[in-house]
Amino acid sequence: MAGLPDARGKSFATLDDYLAHLAKLGPIDIPYYEPQPDGRYRLIIRQPAGQAPLLFTRAELASKFGFSASE
Repeated sequence: MAGLPDARGKSFATLDDYLAHLAKLGPIDIPYYEPQPDGRYRLIIRQPAGQAPLLFTRAELASKFGFSASE
């Protein structure tokens, strides 16, 4: 998949590859998704204290970024 947000010109074969790429950019304040024990993913961004975490299922992320939900 090409043309994804913060891809920096790279293409990714799977959602996992893309999420790993974003996690590597996290230290420079690029939002990324952290796996949670319940199988969902938490969006890691700067947000006001006390704001509820933003959680997504794998299927939601796959749909959002154009990947197959079954991979």
